[in-house]
Amino acid sequence: MKGLMIKDLCLLRNQKKLLFILLILAVWFTVMNNDGFAFPFMAMMASVMTVSTLSYDEVDKSQTHLFTLPFDRGTYVTEKFLLGSVLLLAFMALGCLCVLVRGIVSPGPGSGGVGLHLFFAVCAGVAMLSVMIPVRIRFGGDQGRIIFYCVFALAALVCLGLKWLIPDIEEKIGGVFTSEARIIAIAAAAAAAVAAGGFLAAVRWTKEKEF
Repeated sequence: MKGLMIKDLCLLRNQKKLLFILLILAVWFTVMNNDGFAFPFMAMMASVMTVSTLSYDEVDKSQTHLFTLPFDRGTYVTEKFLLGSVLLLAFMALGCLCVLVRGIVSPGPGSGGVGLHLFFAVCAGVAMLSVMIPVRIRFGGDQGRIIFYCVFALAALVCLGLKWLIPDIEEKIGGVFTSEARIIAIAAAAAAAVAAGGFLAAVRWTKEKEF
């Protein structure tokens, strides 16, 4: 596990330019007081960077050699999810630091909803990781990206279809989510369920792969 983590961190070191751009964007979004976009954006970037290590592992059929080393395939998947979690937390910490610096440099009314933005960004990041990793393992690079986009497009179409069929659906849903605590609990449970399903699917599909 430790060796796999070091390998992936060394691979990510090749993306210094991307990290620098991410830092600039994080600072810009927080300076502009756009926390509602900054945190989800950084969560998405954490997921993309994690999945990019899978692409590096496949260069010149490197996985053929990689899986001859003394670790099982379940450990390989666990390390990818752990790496994604580390990157997600690191980027969220970066966002919080930017918000803190903004508050020091430009004192004023507190940034309302920063805690909720952070929480929902973490839930969204966990969900994205839990979908992107198994899809990437099962379908590969180009096909995996197409399927990933199709999943989100289908989700958007379902939402639009429900809104068309039930014009007052927003009011009805608002009646269910009557408290902030209930919304947080449902979001956390949904993220945990997606993470569990994604991890089990990734382990199964990794074990089924042949090289």
